[in-house]
Amino acid sequence: MHIFYVQGGGLGHLTRIDKLIKTLSIPKEAIKIITPSSFTNYFKDYQFIKLSWSETPNNWTKQIAQVLNKYSVSSFYIDAFPLGLKGELLPVYKVFTELNYIYISRILKWETYLKAMNNETPSVIFSKTMVLEQLYETHLDWIVAHSKNVLHLHLKPKGVISIPFINSDYIMVVHSGGTADVLKICNKAIEDYKHNPNISIIVFTQVDIQLKSEKIVVYKNIFPVTQYYDHAKQIYTAGGFNSVHELELFRYKHNVIPLEKRFDDQFFRISINKSS
Repeated sequence: MHIFYVQGGGLGHLTRIDKLIKTLSIPKEAIKIITPSSFTNYFKDYQFIKLSWSETPNNWTKQIAQVLNKYSVSSFYIDAFPLGLKGELLPVYKVFTELNYIYISRILKWETYLKAMNNETPSVIFSKTMVLEQLYETHLDWIVAHSKNVLHLHLKPKGVISIPFINSDYIMVVHSGGTADVLKICNKAIEDYKHNPNISIIVFTQVDIQLKSEKIVVYKNIFPVTQYYDHAKQIYTAGGFNSVHELELFRYKHNVIPLEKRFDDQFFRISINKSS
């Protein structure tokens, strides 16, 4: 059994793991995903073991241990946060010393993250770390010191048939949440197109938002939306991992509005992608 530990509340975490599973060609029936995400309904191929956001890190540790004791685990994959979101994996590493741990790495504000983990040194050595994008040098140094193998991996984009969302000109705003972040991206698009009355702004999100603009049409809970990118005149997103990497082919019309996040450095991601 392949167990994936996917922390974080955004839709991007499960989207990334879905792409990774398909890139690695892991059979879906051999997978279980431990996550607190509220977006599991979009990924019907997988079996989920749900965590609760209201639980303590201690209880998260106990739930993870129960899963590892219940199943014959061939590999335990850790998405994004190598010690857990709140350090909940540190006790797991101490107890399950023989497990095959695989770290899936994207950008982290590394020093900020380590400080939040009280700079604890884990007992784990990952059998493999899959690096999905350019990292802070200090983060990569830590990975090299705690991994037997380091693999730089580019996730395969899912093939889609491009179709127009509507039959007139439109731009897209794509962001799952929270509400203030979606509004920030929407307001940028509205400002940019305030002198163009003939184009619609189509917003794809997972939160309720109110906007006083005739240009705006909001669609909640439509996923995925990649099939509409090709026909959009412009696309507005935040600077999250999936948005930036999904839209590499459409960089010429991708407007990225970086958001300040606790551990994800969207400004750094944008800067390295501009230089590549």
